Amino acid sequence: MTICFSDIVALLSPYIYNYPRIVFGSDSDRCGDFYEYVLQRLDRILVSYHETEAKFVTWFTVVLRNRYLNFLRERKTGGLDDSDCDCISLDYRDMNTQSLHNFIAEKRDYVLSEKQRYDELIERISSGLNENQRIFFHLYYIDALRPEDAVFISVTLNRSVRVTLAGINELKESIVHRYKRRQDNLERLNVLHREIVRSQKDHDTEALARYREKRDRLLEEYRRIKIHPSYESLARFLAVPLGTVSTGISRMKRAVREILKELYHEELPL
Repeated sequence: MTICFSDIVALLSPYIYNYPRIVFGSDSDRCGDFYEYVLQRLDRILVSYHETEAKFVTWFTVVLRNRYLNFLRERKTGGLDDSDCDCISLDYRDMNTQSLHNFIAEKRDYVLSEKQRYDELIERISSGLNENQRIFFHLYYIDALRPEDAVFISVTLNRSVRVTLAGINELKESIVHRYKRRQDNLERLNVLHREIVRSQKDHDTEALARYREKRDRLLEEYRRIKIHPSYESLARFLAVPLGTVSTGISRMKRAVREILKELYHEELPL
């Protein structure tokens, strides 16, 4: 059965419209504005989709989150005040408190513009590192690993690409539980956002303050979950002592911190 574009719009419209309300607690006016914003770009968004291990709804949710943050930035740039918006980005804070994990660790091949942005950042960082530092950088921030980085690791370690990829897959499998913890936190955050919206509608200031406090604590917990392999698993992969991994990562972080400081003129926690 062939599904035309209008059918796809009809299927996705409720999800698009309600996304800001459920996740960010936005009012109906902002939901409507965001719906129109996405609808104007929906054909280009859908063209960028390609099948991966991620389900379509997972991919589309990430797209909506990124588009919503762009939507808010564009409104603010246009002189509109969004200070009343009860929304918090899950992976971005001001540069003083943002961590590199939250800045690059959620890179996926979801949206071409975002992929290019993160690829450029990773290239800027990795090109400023020496060989050993770059090995530790790619393995420690393994969620941002690109195919060319895997080849670099293979050549540098003098291993076949097949052996290298098998080892990388083992490293990723060792941190599946961290992805699950993040997903669980996201689901709990969605529940709290719904409670916040309900409290706002009921003008229940006591409940609103309580739910916001719970949300903020859960958000901090979400941000503290760093998607990187343990030092022990890295030592096994590299066939080196644990102390070598600890020292290597410490030196890598120091070098990365200097690169980021030069790029953004701000300290960025690693």
